[in-house]
Amino acid sequence: MVGASRKWRSVAVVAAGLAAGCTLAGSREAEFVRANIATISGVKSVEASCASGWLSAKSDVCVTVAMTAGKELRFIGVGYHSFDAAPSRVRLTAAGGRSPLVVSCESQSGFADLDRSGLFGHHFSPAIEAVPEAILRSGDVVEELEFWPQCPQFWELASEQGTTYRYCAHASAKPAEVPPRPCS
Repeated sequence: MVGASRKWRSVAVVAAGLAAGCTLAGSREAEFVRANIATISGVKSVEASCASGWLSAKSDVCVTVAMTAGKELRFIGVGYHSFDAAPSRVRLTAAGGRSPLVVSCESQSGFADLDRSGLFGHHFSPAIEAVPEAILRSGDVVEELEFWPQCPQFWELASEQGTTYRYCAHASAKPAEVPPRPCS
């Protein structure tokens, strides 16, 4: 009976994904992500769905994670490769009601990258390497974002490769104001 229940739950998840515009593979990946994140300590609930298709990341799943402490994290570009030592380009879109924005001269403005060498990972010690680490350290993530200046003010920093980035965070309820590009 338990096996039959699990089978029907999987069918329901796949059907819900197809109704929301996911492919069968996308629905499976969203369920894989949801199941993996649900096992992390301190997670209250997880919503996973297919992204709209505008992401350039290999993984195209959006995730909203509600923590038992009352905080909420949102990610885009999450998938199979987000749970190992070399995660795909996962981006944090919101934490604790703030959304980080990063802009450089070379790229369009976007959300904070959680890669170890990414635009957001270097702020943490140890650096964030994957979604589970970000979730386990959600308090640090939210606290760090609270110190980012409100857009359109910004902080500026240069990467080890010499690229200059400007970054700020806006309240999720407010429209995003992107800082000017740091082109010289």
